[in-house]
Amino acid sequence: MPEICYPNSVKYHLVPEFFLSVLKRTVFSFLDLMKIILPVYTIITALSLTPIIKIFADFLKPAMALFGLPGESALALILGNFINLYAGIGVIPLLNLSGKQLNTLALMLLTSHSQIFETAVFIKLKTKFLFLLLLRIVMAIVIGYLVSRL
Repeated sequence: MPEICYPNSVKYHLVPEFFLSVLKRTVFSFLDLMKIILPVYTIITALSLTPIIKIFADFLKPAMALFGLPGESALALILGNFINLYAGIGVIPLLNLSGKQLNTLALMLLTSHSQIFETAVFIKLKTKFLFLLLLRIVMAIVIGYLVSRL
């Protein structure tokens, strides 16, 4: 098949437009993520200066121990599941996790996140949304348990 030849003016003219387009989308995507991560990180940092996080962590410590995680990591799972994945990610830097704990938490969040939004999508697609919701939660629990035992 013959190669398509463009006049030099067209070929070189499109390159800067392409990079500007990519740069623009990248900046807007970054700003969208920061709208979520920065407030969550700020609120959790402020809460960490109060006894609220400690009370919450102590309450969930037995459940999180099943996954080899500290009680505070439940906050990342809750925010990741009820708000979105990036809200959960915003909490992670405050947790001081080991590599193994970070892998466990990341895999659990990747398996089960954004439940409200994604369940709404499943409903709109007329799927078995309750089954899919429970499957994602159960698989996150199973994966978290198995990875923590490796």
